[in-house]
Amino acid sequence: MRRKFKKTGFLMRGFTLVELVVVITVTAIIGGISSTFIRHSVIAYVNSEAYYELADRADISLRRMSRDIRNALPNSVWVSPAGDFVQFVPIKSGGRYKQDDFGANSMRVLGDLPPMAINDQLVIYNLGIQGADVYNGDTLRVINAAPDVSLKQMQFAGNAFPLSSPAGRFYVVNRAVAYVCDLPNRRLLMVSNIALPSAHPANFNGANASVVVGDVTGCSFTYSEGVMQHTGVMTAQLELSRNGGVARLVNLINVVNSP
Repeated sequence: MRRKFKKTGFLMRGFTLVELVVVITVTAIIGGISSTFIRHSVIAYVNSEAYYELADRADISLRRMSRDIRNALPNSVWVSPAGDFVQFVPIKSGGRYKQDDFGANSMRVLGDLPPMAINDQLVIYNLGIQGADVYNGDTLRVINAAPDVSLKQMQFAGNAFPLSSPAGRFYVVNRAVAYVCDLPNRRLLMVSNIALPSAHPANFNGANASVVVGDVTGCSFTYSEGVMQHTGVMTAQLELSRNGGVARLVNLINVVNSP
């Protein structure tokens, strides 16, 4: 028996214009949503990188400032009324002197002679008050001769010191230093080589200024004085901004004021 085969026809068809438009529209919507998520992720990454970089720079600057101020001459930290700069006197060296051998222009040192040079300045019992303030020159005398190593004796110019240190402490200093908020130029400056004695506010003429950190958009200092034999507290606030990132840091610095 012979079988009969029926031919089958195949229908060929493509996309219609409406289908193509729908596909393009859906693809565009999905692409737009995806690009939005990617854009936000990229912006968040860039902002976080900027923040961490700024926070690191601000932290290093505040740590440097804290170290310098903690090593300042007791009762020499002074903040301007506007809070835009802090001034202090760094200690070069120091030691103790013999209270029973303390003359009008010389004194003998207990132990080894500390590092010093002619025209360095000697400070004894700086209280930061009227009559005993390094900035007025009350507790400041210029070392005018090389020390006598054999006698362990230091010589200085000027009148006798107004007060003697109960603990027999002395400090050798040179010049004052200030950290200054320069907000118009978006930077924090360290101004050194400020002559002593120096009035408040300090005269920065002839001083040397160096940039501590840039991108500064906020900067202020406050200082709460402690009583003698206690510590004062200085608050430093620093804000850095760049590329959408903002870092704000606050640092409390304990200042030892035991002269």
